[in-house]
Amino acid sequence: MEGGFGCGDYTDFRCIATRANRQPAVANYIRKSGDREYQPLAVDMLRIEDGEIAEIITFGPVVFPHLGLPLKLSA
Repeated sequence: MEGGFGCGDYTDFRCIATRANRQPAVANYIRKSGDREYQPLAVDMLRIEDGEIAEIITFGPVVFPHLGLPLKLSA
């Protein structure tokens, strides 16, 4: 299998645990080769049911400011 996470530009990530709509969420940042900072990639909102992840809804980087998340992270 080629491409996707762990390949090419998708190898250097940082994540921040957060909440969105009172549900647990993960803010994902990526640093591409040659970049000095991590840039927003996506927010994954988790729906928990019976102690397990039942659903993941992903939002693009446009939601970062609305959730009070930083627009970049230092390397």
